[in-house]
Amino acid sequence: MQNSTPTLGASCAHHPRYRLAHRRTTAMPKFGKREIKNLKKVIHSGNFADHAGGFMDDLRCDFADALDAKHAICGATAMLLMHAIPPAIGAGAGDEIICDSVVQFHGIACLHNNVVPVWADVRPDNFLLDADKVEEKITERTKAIWVTHLWGFPAEVDKLREIADKHGIYLLEDCAHALTTKYKGRYLGTWGHVGTFSFNMGKQLPTGEGGMAITNDDALATELNKRIIFGESPEVLSSNYRMTEFQAAVAVAQLTRIPGYMRKYRKGKAYLDEVVAGCEWLDTRAQAEDCTIAPYHWSCLFHGERAGIEQGVFKAALMQAAGGRFNTGFTQRPAYIYSLFRDPASYGLKGWPFGYEGEMQTHEGLCPVAEDVIPRIVCTNNMVKPSECKRKAKLLRKAIALAESGTVEPLEYSDIERAVLAVVEEGGQMEPSEVIAALDERGLAHLDEHSAFAIMEGLRDRYPYKLSHAGPRKFQYHELA
Repeated sequence: MQNSTPTLGASCAHHPRYRLAHRRTTAMPKFGKREIKNLKKVIHSGNFADHAGGFMDDLRCDFADALDAKHAICGATAMLLMHAIPPAIGAGAGDEIICDSVVQFHGIACLHNNVVPVWADVRPDNFLLDADKVEEKITERTKAIWVTHLWGFPAEVDKLREIADKHGIYLLEDCAHALTTKYKGRYLGTWGHVGTFSFNMGKQLPTGEGGMAITNDDALATELNKRIIFGESPEVLSSNYRMTEFQAAVAVAQLTRIPGYMRKYRKGKAYLDEVVAGCEWLDTRAQAEDCTIAPYHWSCLFHGERAGIEQGVFKAALMQAAGGRFNTGFTQRPAYIYSLFRDPASYGLKGWPFGYEGEMQTHEGLCPVAEDVIPRIVCTNNMVKPSECKRKAKLLRKAIALAESGTVEPLEYSDIERAVLAVVEEGGQMEPSEVIAALDERGLAHLDEHSAFAIMEGLRDRYPYKLSHAGPRKFQYHELA
């Protein structure tokens, strides 16, 4: 009798569904003589921390000048700078900050300061904070509006600033994806009271880690500095969020490369936009008038109902034509549905931020537009060479044709994927070797470690709301709250 146990050897990694798990994309950031020269100067100086005449001084001046800002404040990471902002503006236990509902980062920064994130809906045409939905969220506890310029597109910061000024609250800008984006003649980060930028390795100015905050408010600059430099001001609770000279040395060099990067990213974006322009059931994001875009991820929105195409069919067509180059559905759900914001245990205490007189709102239906559009987002990395975007555009065109042909079946779990996912669900956090052992024990499948990793990475890419990285080779299963 033939053994019915599914087997999948090393060759599975060559299947179109998995073959991109380990493939490196043609990344754009360039590191060369400028960076090496600066790093050598740091080594030879013998001073790797912030000091007069060092690279951090240069970076603060160069960055502020580049974005027409008065103050630039270096940080170890953008996330740590975001942690420092609520107390710097006087927001604390029981206060509220209005956040857009697509990403979680500002909400996390709020919880670190016992501030309650209040989620506002986004526009259906560009996935950015809807200014018309913000004012209804303002209460006597509101201290600020925190807007994300998702993937390099500018939100309606002019309207948001008007609302903030009207109510005497702060406007905070998360510009992690939007370096050099201009809106109505002004750089993002200068419309609000403070803007933050990320120098993470996957961002537009990569230094490994690092970040920058800019502001034109002298008092706010002082308050931020108090909270990121341990011991700078003993009368306030502060920490050590300082950047190193190594990060600054690389950032100074990378800043000179940004105009060249942006020209190439925009060229790549145009290739992808052109494909979608000819498709009635995919929409590119709406771009505001009188603005520039700093491409980060390219994205469009699926409207299969216009042509009678199921989303599962398009996912299958994309996987068949382009492997793992495109993500469909982003995170599948708004940030407030994450267990982080729903389960008091995940906060690390026995209850939500103390001193809060309201009720934390995280129920389904809270932001109906975000809940509708997020699962329909199609996106891919735009920060690659134009030739790679051109190739992606060709593959996207092929996927569109496949979806329209009626010959593609909806993408579903294979038996082997279902078995792997079940094992990880039971284990919570697992490495490929642990998955292999569990599968063998149950007689479900026979895999080698390379194949197991490829399957897990493929599942994580397709279903990030179910599976995420918990380490270099460890995966975490998430229950859908």
